[in-house]
Amino acid sequence: MSQKFTSILIVLLASSFRAHAQQAPPVQRKDSIVVSAGISKEQLALEDQLNAIISEGDQALKGGDAANAIKQYESAIDLVQKQPLLAEQKDRVLKKLGTGYFRATRFNEAIHTYSDLVDANKKDCESESTAVSNCAEAESDLGVAKMYDGDFIGALASLQDAAAKYAKAQKASEFHEFTMLEIMNEARTKLSISVVLFRLGRTAEAIATTEAAIPKLTSVQADEEILVGIRIEAGQSLQEAQKLLERLKSTQ
Repeated sequence: MSQKFTSILIVLLASSFRAHAQQAPPVQRKDSIVVSAGISKEQLALEDQLNAIISEGDQALKGGDAANAIKQYESAIDLVQKQPLLAEQKDRVLKKLGTGYFRATRFNEAIHTYSDLVDANKKDCESESTAVSNCAEAESDLGVAKMYDGDFIGALASLQDAAAKYAKAQKASEFHEFTMLEIMNEARTKLSISVVLFRLGRTAEAIATTEAAIPKLTSVQADEEILVGIRIEAGQSLQEAQKLLERLKSTQ
């Protein structure tokens, strides 16, 4: 792969992992709400402790210190595994840990972590509802990690599964904004598929896949009924898709 193509690959995929480190922690609940919801103060305290650890990891990752971020996320996983009251938080922490490993270029560990996340979402993977999007996201992350690790055949399978599930989530959605978000996710996954196809020597398919993604991103960017942030993100991905298409065509 040429240096210029490697550069566009990095730009294309970096945004899909940036969101992991920037996700806001859950809103803290007040005692009165906790009582009415039947959630114990013990659980609330544990969740506060967990959120504090994750926040430290997020700040470290944002500052470029992936090693420290991983330490924090590993501590968070350890806490979740020891405390049954935090069981529902496991997926969130696995996602953070996988991102930390990926950013530290520890791809084997990222693959293992994302595989655990896919396994944990097996029920969502088979869902006919919008919950299938949770599985799609995990499969997409797994596919990208495999791609960076050089397993292009495995990456292609995971990414194609993810794209199909994002499309399935669109059909199940009753909310326009969620549908458009899933259209963007599907299109961005197709861009990763294009890169994998190129690496497998299937350039014509890579070009066709990129061309299929561009109208989807264009429709999301132009939709004035959805949040501006989503439109901006779609616009950024659209620009990278156009650059990718240009570079793919230049290799023919």
